[in-house]
Amino acid sequence: MSTSETSNDAKSDSHETWRAESLPLLAEAVAALKGEDRPGQRDLATAVSEAIRFGHHLVSEAPTGSGKSLAYLVPAIASGLRVVVATSTIALQDQLIGKDLPQLASATDIRFTATALKGRANYVCLSKIRTADAPETLFDQRPGDSFAEDLKTVRNFSEASPTGDRAELPGSIPDASWAAFSCTGQECPGAKECPDGVECFAEKARTRASESEIIVVNHALACLDIGAEGNVLPDHDILIVDEAHALAEAATRSFGADLSPSAIGRLATLLGKHGATQAMVKNLKTVEKHLETLLNQHKGERLTGEAFSPVQGTLVSIAEHLATAKAGLSKSDDPESKRANRLAATRIETVRRMAGATATDVVWVDGDGPSIRLRLAPLEVGSPMANSLLSTRPCIFVSATLGGEAPYRDFAAALGLDPTSDEGSWGDPPGTLLAEGEPPERSTGVGYASLAVDPSFDWREQGTLFVDPKLPDPARNRDEWLAAGGAHLLRLLEASDGRALVLCTSRANVDHFASLIRDSKLDVTVLAQGDAAPAELTRRFIDDERSILVGTRTFWAGIDAPGTACVLVVIDRIPFPVPSEPLHAARREYAEAEGEDAFATVDIPAAALTLAQGAGRLLRRRSDRGVVAVLDPRLATRDYRRALLKAVPPFRRTTDIEDACAALKLAAEGGEK
Repeated sequence: MSTSETSNDAKSDSHETWRAESLPLLAEAVAALKGEDRPGQRDLATAVSEAIRFGHHLVSEAPTGSGKSLAYLVPAIASGLRVVVATSTIALQDQLIGKDLPQLASATDIRFTATALKGRANYVCLSKIRTADAPETLFDQRPGDSFAEDLKTVRNFSEASPTGDRAELPGSIPDASWAAFSCTGQECPGAKECPDGVECFAEKARTRASESEIIVVNHALACLDIGAEGNVLPDHDILIVDEAHALAEAATRSFGADLSPSAIGRLATLLGKHGATQAMVKNLKTVEKHLETLLNQHKGERLTGEAFSPVQGTLVSIAEHLATAKAGLSKSDDPESKRANRLAATRIETVRRMAGATATDVVWVDGDGPSIRLRLAPLEVGSPMANSLLSTRPCIFVSATLGGEAPYRDFAAALGLDPTSDEGSWGDPPGTLLAEGEPPERSTGVGYASLAVDPSFDWREQGTLFVDPKLPDPARNRDEWLAAGGAHLLRLLEASDGRALVLCTSRANVDHFASLIRDSKLDVTVLAQGDAAPAELTRRFIDDERSILVGTRTFWAGIDAPGTACVLVVIDRIPFPVPSEPLHAARREYAEAEGEDAFATVDIPAAALTLAQGAGRLLRRRSDRGVVAVLDPRLATRDYRRALLKAVPPFRRTTDIEDACAALKLAAEGGEK
């Protein structure tokens, strides 16, 4: 739930809808903030305003530099309706609640309230803090060696903080300790059943959100609300999803389930402390070990048919033993006992969900040793999205990269939208234009409007895309490709004088190219994934202008390094999904069973989206210059290159490395061509 709040002393329940027209209000805000007029920003603001006013869905790609945050926030506050804004990254959440919304509050005469809302586990649990050092305390994770000191730190924080939000905790503590001081939705008995419910930080955050007009959340919390049919977030009229390219994967995680045998064992011990008999505990630990043995026989594998049958039987047995143990728990008012009861109930739901996996679910084994776990994910999330979200309120999906061209069919289909439907579409909006004070229609169908926002960048002048068609094929001649691609990489890095982000499709390639650069004569700082936490590596990369950051998928999105800090983005290979990855393999099988070309309908869209994200790291401001170099000749030679190139900004293209190096030298000097 939340911590940060922005207010213009508004009465949150006033909702005087359509308090202002969006374009004049946007112009007022831009002028007050000393910004510049951007046609693309005005177009997006108009489209968002119409989607809210007519009650239809909108899908829009708004490239970096378009000013998309203000373009959707202005119509949101102008409408007077309750709007949830969901983002994928913490950085954007912080920007919205800490910068953009406060600036709008000061730059306009519109009065509104805005609050960030986070998941329950982000807040100190007062009940857990009060009993954390008791020997019978409920721990789903074992605390580490620093537990005693961490407890003292968090207790002091909980007494002084008005929010109890972990993000505001001075310094940091290990995740295992924080898990002991916070309460997930799986174990929380609810405010009415908890002696600390009145003072609960999470409940207070939810109350603030229910009294606010703009509620900022992350994708995970938005998806939990969708899965719970609207019982997680306060009731709201509009959902705006920024960084929308990441929503389908967030929904896949949210609508799925995972279970580790060790968690069942720990839960058995905890239930024994709260009323379950030793026989019940023993039975649970026996089936826990049996599940662990079965999973270790199928490490990394997808479980279907005969392979899944014994696991399924064990899951059914675990659910039965858990239900028996839960029935024997103490009925006392002790909060630890209530949390144990609640945790047992949610684990039973998880186990039954997995045991009842359907043909549209994918079940596989992940991890190894003590961390081995069983995972389940739905093949597609479009149906639950359409049933629980798209039919209840207008939704606005915005991203800098959606991987293709309008109407962004692949993106839309993944979320249950249908570009061929007139139901809720731009051309045939449901209902008529809303009168003042009237909320939008809450039955919007699966049709949608789409908008490709014109970029504020001059792509051909600012950026160059370099691909050498004569490089070896990395899928056929890996050793030759590593040698030739590595030689190209060093030449490009010499021309850019560092200042480069090297994006790799595997950890092995990260290690190879990082070692290659370190062993070269280049006098630059090399930062490789694994050297430090991703956030720390990103900070060092931005602060040290001549550094090179080498990483995998963690760094393909979210890095904002404007100016000459990053003039070169190197992508090692076309980022096709790993064929053996269980969920991806199942999606391919499903597509083929439907008579589709799996490569065209599954592999290409996934690769295009990731490629667009990586290439999008290059230009962050209008003054930026640079080169995106893809060390994979297939982007210049294969027929499917056209579908991939549509997702990449229309940079000037070259196959000449000397040309690319000349562009890099100019960009590194901060010059223009």
